Amino acid sequence: MAGIRVDGIDKTFGEVRALETVSLTVRDQEFVVLLGPSGCGKTTLLRIIAGLEHANSGSVYIGERDVTHLPPRARRISMVFQNYAVFPHLTVFENIAFGLRMKKEPKEVVREKVERAAALMHIETLLQRYPAQLSGGQRQRVAVARALAVEPEVLLMDEPLSNLDALLRLEMRAELKRLLQSTKTTTLYVTHDQVEAMSMADRIAVMRDGRIVQYDVPIKIYQEPTDTFVGGFIGSPPMNFLRLKLERQRDHTVAQVGNLALPGPTKREGEVILGLRPEDLEVSPQESTNSFAAEVLVVEPLGPHLLLTLSLNGQTLKVTAAPDLPTRPGDSLWLRPIPARIRWMDPESGQAIR
Repeated sequence: MAGIRVDGIDKTFGEVRALETVSLTVRDQEFVVLLGPSGCGKTTLLRIIAGLEHANSGSVYIGERDVTHLPPRARRISMVFQNYAVFPHLTVFENIAFGLRMKKEPKEVVREKVERAAALMHIETLLQRYPAQLSGGQRQRVAVARALAVEPEVLLMDEPLSNLDALLRLEMRAELKRLLQSTKTTTLYVTHDQVEAMSMADRIAVMRDGRIVQYDVPIKIYQEPTDTFVGGFIGSPPMNFLRLKLERQRDHTVAQVGNLALPGPTKREGEVILGLRPEDLEVSPQESTNSFAAEVLVVEPLGPHLLLTLSLNGQTLKVTAAPDLPTRPGDSLWLRPIPARIRWMDPESGQAIR
């Protein structure tokens, strides 16, 4: 196995700058997810690592080898595409064996590795079928088995689950995570689905406009977003952002949230943004200490909890509450922030205030 390192990658398409001085390190046997909205550059970065695109500047290393100018076949990688890319005229066995035959492996080695990869993906009974006889989930398993059969140093995956329905995607997420933990394959995975990223990754690189804006373990990115973009992109529903005015009182500042005064960030003046996750507000129908009142606009029963949309001085916020909370639109509820979960953001740059 081997890790991945990219140093200072720049890429332009005409006048469009797709990647801007991107550097990233993936440790040996680590599962890293490139996460971001469409057009942020994540697939371009993956294709540069694979050798399918060439960077304008910067270097790519796999293990200790500089592969920047090597063709894809010399990089010892495998890639799984969004549309599976299985060959319709070949059986499942021959699809999985394709890369091995290109390497001119002996017949007995091909059979052994194909059967091992098929067993890992639980498709050993489908080896004589053709892709037209398979479901979408089975075709996806064939594509992953083909990638694993050649025993790559690095596995690259470009939104491999996006064409599956929601239930199958949930099943395949767990299956892939189990598989890659057992094979200990260094994996770089591209997705725009933050649930996939949070549930599967060892670390997540959040991308925006051709740059990596935060790179950390999932829980750190969720609880301590580096800016309002990350806080708003990660989480369903996303983080709430309330614009508040800071008032200085002797040696500290106070931000007024309704009728609640919160200690604000020191050495700041003017406006500030308060960031809070929907589950980090305790909800009560009666007035309680250290809480503020907000009016209920929408009530959405989601089974294990209610999702409430509330209004506070013209600003909306989302809150999760117990499913048996007695409330309806027009009611007033009292919200108590969990102090340790409060995040302060700069209103101009959107950056977190540490």
